[in-house]
Amino acid sequence: MKAKKIANCIIALVITGGILLISDLQNRTGREEGDTRFTTNAEYHAVPGRTYKIGMTYFGPDATFEMAMQGVWDGLKDLGFVKDSNLIVIAQHANGEIGNLQPIHLNMDNLDLDLILVTSTPGISAAVATVKKHLVVFTMTYTPLEAGAGKSYTDHLPNMTGVGSFPPVEKTFDFIREVFPDAKRIGTLYNSSEANSIKVVQVGRDYMKTKGLELVENTVVGTSEVFQAASALCMRNIDVMWITGDNTALQALHGIVKVCRDNRIPLILNDVDYVKYGALAAVGIGWYSTGVYSASFVARVLNGENPANIPIENYVEEEITLNHEVAKELNIKFPEKYLTQSEDIQNKNYKFCLVHFVDSPVSEDAEKGIRDELRNLGMTEGKDYTMKVFNAQGDISILNNIAETVAADKFDLIFTLSTPTIQMLSQKITNSPIVFSNVGDPVRAGLGESYDRHNPNLTGISTMSKFEDLIVLVKETIPGIKNIGTIFTPGEINSVAYKEELEKAAIRQGVTLTAVPANSTNEVTDASRVLVNRGIQAFTQISDNLTSSCGPSIIKVAYDTGIPYFSYVGKQIEQGAVAVVSSDYYYAGIDAVILAKQVLTGVSPGEIPFRNVSKSMVDVNKEAMKQFSLKVPEKYYNQ
Repeated sequence: MKAKKIANCIIALVITGGILLISDLQNRTGREEGDTRFTTNAEYHAVPGRTYKIGMTYFGPDATFEMAMQGVWDGLKDLGFVKDSNLIVIAQHANGEIGNLQPIHLNMDNLDLDLILVTSTPGISAAVATVKKHLVVFTMTYTPLEAGAGKSYTDHLPNMTGVGSFPPVEKTFDFIREVFPDAKRIGTLYNSSEANSIKVVQVGRDYMKTKGLELVENTVVGTSEVFQAASALCMRNIDVMWITGDNTALQALHGIVKVCRDNRIPLILNDVDYVKYGALAAVGIGWYSTGVYSASFVARVLNGENPANIPIENYVEEEITLNHEVAKELNIKFPEKYLTQSEDIQNKNYKFCLVHFVDSPVSEDAEKGIRDELRNLGMTEGKDYTMKVFNAQGDISILNNIAETVAADKFDLIFTLSTPTIQMLSQKITNSPIVFSNVGDPVRAGLGESYDRHNPNLTGISTMSKFEDLIVLVKETIPGIKNIGTIFTPGEINSVAYKEELEKAAIRQGVTLTAVPANSTNEVTDASRVLVNRGIQAFTQISDNLTSSCGPSIIKVAYDTGIPYFSYVGKQIEQGAVAVVSSDYYYAGIDAVILAKQVLTGVSPGEIPFRNVSKSMVDVNKEAMKQFSLKVPEKYYNQ
């Protein structure tokens, strides 16, 4: 009898072990028994016919945020969640002030949302304190646990989960030691209220002691103190300045860059997306990849999975980015091991070409960005590459001839700077690699099914404008405004896409958009007058090829009739716009070269996802404000 009981126990243990093994296998493959949502990773994909609504909070506009969020949106798009289509996003930022974070999270918690997407460590702390009704997913943070998200990655608050990305601090100081073997004193500044900064600085301080380095620290409580704090550090005989991902410091990075350059102090960061603003180098995190990785967390929670059952993860794609221009200014030579990647594209005598559709400020800015970034990679025109430039002068027949000429030649890489150029060249050229820029909607332009699935010989940068941001600025500048207007070009796919996105943003903001077509430069002035006659209260001009090149004509009508002019073209601030919210086309050129570098080092363009431009700008014109008797809120200055 006892033997039978023992046998039964053994059988029960075997069955239980088998069940646990199968259950664990299901967990590891992302499935749960009895829930059809979790078959074949279905929980990651949008449910057909359903519209999702999320709130998004952030510390303030900056390059890291832009790259991380682009990764999130691209990752979600690949899973069927398309922003401004079946995914509605309500965004609010704290304007770079920690004190504003709790109120915006409290406001979000009172809205009808499926979840709240939180960025930055201070943002998580604010969400922990205020968000009681909604589920939370976070990304773009160094230290979620220090922010209060939980005791551990598996034992965390039941209403939140997400992705942390702790920077490679030890590698940063190994890099500093190798580049500056005689350095002794490393300066840093950070906000003493940011838990992420406190933790990173502590890790850095402890590791530096093992390397014989001294950390010279200065703390701030707001962006207004950053310039003075950086200046004080330089007066304390530091050899190198190190800035980790402190939100306050990064919001005022231009001030730190200026101080370091004035004092010839090399600046090292942990955020690679900021190197192009004037730092010497960064040993840090590829935030775009973090964003893409975080998208699945958002998708799972949107589709009903309990955040309590989703462990927090730490995800870091480490990158080292060098700024050769700054290195030349400071007479610094990087060790050979760090130059290998850059040298892979040097001394090759590449044959490039660049195709414009029309002379315009945005096209000129993008070309400048391309040339500057090639120079930053250590490439010299005439030595490392040649660049043949074509311009169709706005004529489709000329563009067709250019495309045939380019197709008949053999170029190592082709840059294009507008939607018409990439559409024409993509039809004629299938063997040579193409990197496009200044394209509003590459999918609608016929370049692929999605940002990840596209024509095999091309990749590039979308410069879709932030339509709603400008409308909000206009509403805050002209309280009670009801009617806005824009001119679009029916023959440009990007222009039609911009117009339609502006219409959607206008509806969400409760204003009426009047859009008038123009097909040639001769029609632009007449179209401007039609808008005035239809009773618009402000121009909100989109950034297509035709109207960008004819901006002064529209602005003249605006000034003649007293209708204030706002724009999505950065250069038009100098031409008389009251304010602009624009994609930075110069950085669109820089971003295009970053993708081109991958192509030149052997990556197939088809394997490189399309990306949105990494930087946008807000600028105001005080003289134009006086002209139209307007006052743009001060929060928009110097963004």
